[in-house]
Amino acid sequence: MSVSAATAQPGDGVVRERQRDMKAMAAAAKSIDSVFKGTSPYDAKAFKSAAETIRVYSGKRLSELFVGPVVADGSKASASIEAERPTFDQLATNLGAYAEALSVAADHNPDVLAPDMRMQGTDATMGGPLAKRNAAMPDPMSMPAEHAFHMMLQVCTSCHAKFRTKDN
Repeated sequence: MSVSAATAQPGDGVVRERQRDMKAMAAAAKSIDSVFKGTSPYDAKAFKSAAETIRVYSGKRLSELFVGPVVADGSKASASIEAERPTFDQLATNLGAYAEALSVAADHNPDVLAPDMRMQGTDATMGGPLAKRNAAMPDPMSMPAEHAFHMMLQVCTSCHAKFRTKDN
């Protein structure tokens, strides 16, 4: 693939920064996931740290890493980010909102993964972040932390499905 002057250049610092941030968010999500799956013990400080990693690397910071030409060798970012900027920015914002809800849940539960942090049966029926809705995004602060976590993962999945190039 040839890279024109209008695209980010291979090895460009911003591409490396995107990849580093994405890896940090993925590792943080895996650590939170292991707590909810019961394969790691709940530690409020570690849980909060993981949530804060995702919060810090999402939102405005994530959006700004994809401003201007986003296509580059070594990057799987799609040019559709530029064409659908409002959708991309909203997903980045939603990611941060769900991560913030997880961080607050850790503050409110310093000793144990409390039952009210867990999803209830009706929590899973709301659809993903790109599902058709009449109402605005549900308030992440009003849902159990586990539900906010699953919604956060759906944001990641939706963003990658929409804005990441497919491997051939």
